Amino acid sequence: LGTLLVILTGSIHRYFSLRGGGRALAEMLGARRVPGDTRDKNEKKYINILEEMAIASGVPVPAIYIMDDEAGINAFVAGYRPTEAVMVVTQGALESLDRDELQGVVAHEFSHILNGDMRINIRLMAFLAGILAVGNIGQFLIRGSSRSHYHSRSSGRNSGQGALIVLGLALLIIGYVGLFFGRLIKAAISRQREFLADASSVQFTRNPGGIASALYKIKQNASGSLLQSKQAEDMSHMCFGETLHVSFQAMLATHPPLDDRINAIDPKFLKIKSSQKIVEKQRQQSGAILSSFSDNVPVQTTVQQVNQSVGNPGPEHMLYAAAMLQSFSAETLSGVHEVTGAKAIVLALIVNAMDRTAGLEFLREQLDAKLFQRVEKQLGQFKQLNKRQRLPLIEIALPSLKQMEPEERSGFLSLAESLIRHDKKYSLFEFVLSTILKQHLDSRAETADKISFYSFKPVLEDIQILLSVMCHSSQQSEDKKQQLFERSLGTFTRKQLRLLNAKHLKMSAIQQSLERLSRLSPMLKKSVINACADAAIDDGILLPAEAELLRAVAEILDCPIPPFVAT
Repeated sequence: LGTLLVILTGSIHRYFSLRGGGRALAEMLGARRVPGDTRDKNEKKYINILEEMAIASGVPVPAIYIMDDEAGINAFVAGYRPTEAVMVVTQGALESLDRDELQGVVAHEFSHILNGDMRINIRLMAFLAGILAVGNIGQFLIRGSSRSHYHSRSSGRNSGQGALIVLGLALLIIGYVGLFFGRLIKAAISRQREFLADASSVQFTRNPGGIASALYKIKQNASGSLLQSKQAEDMSHMCFGETLHVSFQAMLATHPPLDDRINAIDPKFLKIKSSQKIVEKQRQQSGAILSSFSDNVPVQTTVQQVNQSVGNPGPEHMLYAAAMLQSFSAETLSGVHEVTGAKAIVLALIVNAMDRTAGLEFLREQLDAKLFQRVEKQLGQFKQLNKRQRLPLIEIALPSLKQMEPEERSGFLSLAESLIRHDKKYSLFEFVLSTILKQHLDSRAETADKISFYSFKPVLEDIQILLSVMCHSSQQSEDKKQQLFERSLGTFTRKQLRLLNAKHLKMSAIQQSLERLSRLSPMLKKSVINACADAAIDDGILLPAEAELLRAVAEILDCPIPPFVAT
């Protein structure tokens, strides 16, 4: 009972220390957050790759951290949800890996986000901390008793330190038994997830040479992938490579051997350079992708294709993301990576979607002169803004906005919502933007989410509201909208529910419904996404506004959809 109490206490203590999610873990490790406007060449490369991967996968851009004092080549992602994920790489990885290799590592880590491994990893870390706590107490008692015993002997007194040493030794033995089985548990869970993440990296980038070469460099690196941090044991199952040496490697290692991983990726590793040249040629051609898009060109797709793409980006999405980043001006990209610039860009996006004169008059009264001038200047650059550029621009602005203090976040969120309501008209884009900002900047955005609903019955009214929004966005006749609604709703219930009138759909009610639906169990969310896609793609095409809405709904439900690439 005493041992069990220690384990429970250790696990609960670690769980509460990690309630802040990925950011709490990064700070515990002493990692440094990378400013968006950094001038360091390697850090800029890191940010650029991360933004490409985020746009391609539909995942919000994670907060970006570096472990400055770590020479080993390693990386990990952490968090309870994609909206509050962080990605951490070591200084060794930034300095040793070229762009393709770092992209392979980033894609590997994004697989852990898309496959839900982050939540498992943090909970496993908390659980195993309790097991390790027994051994730690034993070590503490032995060290403390040894020092006390030395002082007692020098003063001619003995206060029973021997008994404490025996107790400490017993706890240490129990602790090492726990450590052995803890490592066994981590190895059992982690190894196949690493093979899956390696395969996903190749699938995302279509460049086996990138990640294979990164793994090969770990073999050649003097520090390998090992970490010097005191937390190396706790987080060994979370990282790209092994964080510490372990005995009984075949049984207890959390990662497969490097040679096995390389051979699984590319048995003909010597041909790696040719695959790198192919990818470089594709990257040079990617700039032509966006030129074929316009605001009115629909994307042809099917519900099945949407379903298969959730958490599963392909090389076409990577090329799209690279082209998207190239389409923004250097000034816009520079601004989006610092807080004031990101605020100006988001406000300019809102004004650009409404009556400009009314929006600027409202902001002139609310903002200081410097920020207002930046909004005006940004609006000038948005004159030719493609609608498909809006959502990616918001996504890469979010990490900068998240650097605001909680009070500043709340004030900016209120300002954005007031600006949206100012002209008393709500477009789909304004709803999407407001919902995404609230999802990321609200005071509850970084708390661990809870699964509250394990059936559709408690959320039928919320599904009714969401499907009504999706049907009204389809721009079809009223009779056709009613048919779409009844067909989509049939997935969830035989109860007769009506298509709600568009005039009665309030933004606050829709956002509240989405918040409740986000607390559905993961397996039920799939049906919600399918029903929304069915309503949006009934005619086989997606207009940009419909695509934005569908992707925003999927992001809120933690089921990220890659961008819809025009064919």
